[in-house]
Amino acid sequence: MPKTEEKQNQYCFQLGQLNVDAQEEGKKKRTFSGVAYSGEVITDHWYWKQVIFDLDSMQIKGRIPALLEHSSYQRAGAIESHSISHESGLTVSGILLSNEFGTQVATDSDDGFPWQMSVRIEPASIDEIQAGNTVTVNGKLLHGPITVFRGGRIREVSFCALGADENTMAVAASHNPNNPQEDTNVTELEQLKAANQQLTTERDNAVNELKKFQADKRSDDIAALETELKTQFSAEDKTAYTAMDDTTFAFATKQLRQFSAGGQPAQQPVPGNQPNPALAHLFTHQANGGAQGQGGTGNQEHQFSAGAKAFAAQNKGN
Repeated sequence: MPKTEEKQNQYCFQLGQLNVDAQEEGKKKRTFSGVAYSGEVITDHWYWKQVIFDLDSMQIKGRIPALLEHSSYQRAGAIESHSISHESGLTVSGILLSNEFGTQVATDSDDGFPWQMSVRIEPASIDEIQAGNTVTVNGKLLHGPITVFRGGRIREVSFCALGADENTMAVAASHNPNNPQEDTNVTELEQLKAANQQLTTERDNAVNELKKFQADKRSDDIAALETELKTQFSAEDKTAYTAMDDTTFAFATKQLRQFSAGGQPAQQPVPGNQPNPALAHLFTHQANGGAQGQGGTGNQEHQFSAGAKAFAAQNKGN
């Protein structure tokens, strides 16, 4: 994701359920309320791990936007009032707009959908308490490591369908240490995806390394064969040898050694049902008629191809 969006998501926290009030006769606007922040430690956040907001220094000024999935293009309502205490945390109440997004929140809630509340908070300062140290926040003595947001300003709250939006899943966190399963399922899913991707990458790297090892070994074997036979293969020959499987290449080198030693290559098929076409250019034979008389056939002579003859002449006496 873009860096600016990732930075914004560092300060987004999925915290609890919202209650959308039933339609009341005579009221034009639907209302909602909920606990925006309980004052407890938030666990398993994707970036901050463990964090707590200092309620005593928290800032809320004027009306606060209520969005859908943290999108400024999806304005669903507004926070009209709030209260802060160590006992109940930060509670908010507000109205829903009559546009498509506010109506969607109200309609889905009427149908039983459990909307989640998420807040975007920007701290004035951040205290990172290291392991072995303690700090008192919201009337609680806490042990590090933990991050404390001080002077946190609530910029907006959002209605979030947890698990329906990938971006929402990425910033999900639990504020209830006694029952974190619902929110940590998302974190565990992301961890499993990352582990699976890492295993796939490691497998692909291993396959590529094996292919490179095999290619390098074949290249070394071809070079060693050139040295042994005191010859230089053409680029076409090297390409053919490189493309052979191990069994075919072993057979070809055996034939070349026999040929270089002055013997006739064994007339046996390459393992398999049919001779390997890759060897066809090495041992091309042709039967030419001998001296033919009038109407006579003469004795036929078994000869090597011109290429084979040249190879034999080059290695004669070696």
